[in-house]
Amino acid sequence: MSANPQLVREMLNRDLHAAQRLQVLLTQERELLQQRDHEALTALIREKNDHLALLEGHAKERAALLQALQIDGSGSSWETFLASDEPLSQLIPLWQQLQQEVRQCHDLNNHNGKLVARSQQTLKQLLDLVRGKSQGGGLYDASGSAANNASSNTLTRA
Repeated sequence: MSANPQLVREMLNRDLHAAQRLQVLLTQERELLQQRDHEALTALIREKNDHLALLEGHAKERAALLQALQIDGSGSSWETFLASDEPLSQLIPLWQQLQQEVRQCHDLNNHNGKLVARSQQTLKQLLDLVRGKSQGGGLYDASGSAANNASSNTLTRA
């Protein structure tokens, strides 16, 4: 049993376009995170989640195709599947491009995650400062010893 090469091409092209659109959204997300534009970020995150759901649905379709063809669904299954048939083997570069685009999405998402984590850390430090909770391990006391300045000095008392 073999798959229709045109159908497989359409599946891969559809996934490729969705992954490229997700890259654009992730790049826009990075810019909005840097600008701290939370209103625009909310709408963009909705669209990003829609594209992630779309890509997940496409991955399930690809897995179902492999299952219908009684092919193991391990990591390199698609490349093996494409190489197994001459008309399908012409689609290997398209599959590899899709894999590259997905890796790029992953990298962009990781970068955005680091920006979010950094923003959260900065916000926590600012809130702690306003509340008078000092993390201070880098201060020295009168004797020159490192002091864990854990005293509670609120911003109004400082």
